[in-house]
Amino acid sequence: MSQTVTHLARELVRRGHEVTVYASNLLDATQRLSDRTLVSRWEGIRVVYFHTVVRYRWDGVQPDIFRHLGALAEFDLIHVYGVRDFLSTVVCWAARRRGLPYVVEPMGMLMPIGRSLRKKRAYDRLFGRALLARAARVIVTSVQEAEEAHAWGIPREKIIVRRNGIELSEFDPLPPRGAFRARLGIGDDQRVVLYLGRLAAKKNVPLLIEAFAEARGPEAVLLIIGPDDGDGTRSAIARAIARARLGDAVRVLGPLYGRQRVRALVDADVVVLPSIHENFGNVVAEALACGTPVIVTNRCGVAPLVEGRAGIVIEPEKEALKRALRLMLEDEAQRRRFAENAFRLREALSWEEPVRQLESLYAEIIRRAPRELSADGEERGEVR
Repeated sequence: MSQTVTHLARELVRRGHEVTVYASNLLDATQRLSDRTLVSRWEGIRVVYFHTVVRYRWDGVQPDIFRHLGALAEFDLIHVYGVRDFLSTVVCWAARRRGLPYVVEPMGMLMPIGRSLRKKRAYDRLFGRALLARAARVIVTSVQEAEEAHAWGIPREKIIVRRNGIELSEFDPLPPRGAFRARLGIGDDQRVVLYLGRLAAKKNVPLLIEAFAEARGPEAVLLIIGPDDGDGTRSAIARAIARARLGDAVRVLGPLYGRQRVRALVDADVVVLPSIHENFGNVVAEALACGTPVIVTNRCGVAPLVEGRAGIVIEPEKEALKRALRLMLEDEAQRRRFAENAFRLREALSWEEPVRQLESLYAEIIRRAPRELSADGEERGEVR
């Protein structure tokens, strides 16, 4: 499950709701959780991990879902995360046939960018537009994503903006500064620039390497940490490091989870998210919870929260990133002001308000569902 789904499901269970999650059994681009469909319970959440028989990068085909479609009648509402994958398409189709209300949260996937553009557009023509047209609401995480959804063709009255949050308990207490640096042999007097996230084309990491090469001081280190998306970005990063002759000034590491991830954020002097497109940017919220200032592009949904308070918002281009890096690495007073403001934003970033908003939305949709079915005079179509 994604972190967003995990946190929302856990909070809904804490508030007394029954939650079932349907997901694939893929752990990442190369590993499966099991060799069959697995049903388990975790913190009160029932999770069905459907076996993926044919895989495509991070997703694939899960035919076992057809044996579970009858169970959809047990649910009051279905919340689908993501678009254009097999599992969500089948569940949306089944929900439409059964007249079950559903909402869709595209999670930044609605606009067809990156690879396989023709396939994405073909899917939208054949299935996507019809499924979204029948959704009770479409949930987005920022004003930026709301505008993209409207441009894609979703009526404004169907679009709900609900930001993402962070689990504050994961950052309380914060670990002492220095442990992660010590593990990597980085001194207290060195400046650490951190990128933490997937190694994917839209994250624009090679641009960060180029800007860092020209903006860094003699003791600065760039850490690039995250799972490889398998789209060629890992090779592009290696080429950018070689061209800039950065050597050990750049370290590329695998993904981090739990307290290790928090330790990395605490030990960074600045976290950079150079994406050319980001519906929100959860890592930025996590950095702020650790009191770490950020540099983020204006193509990230979280940017308005940051600008002028806890970091610098820039265009996704090298000169702007160079200037921002120099300020963060050289102006200690400004960096400290940003760090202090980041701590003040912690409470505003919790899941409390987004979950409350989601509860109200669910209740409204369930209450209106019979009337909408009657008014339509046909099967009500809503999603998972």
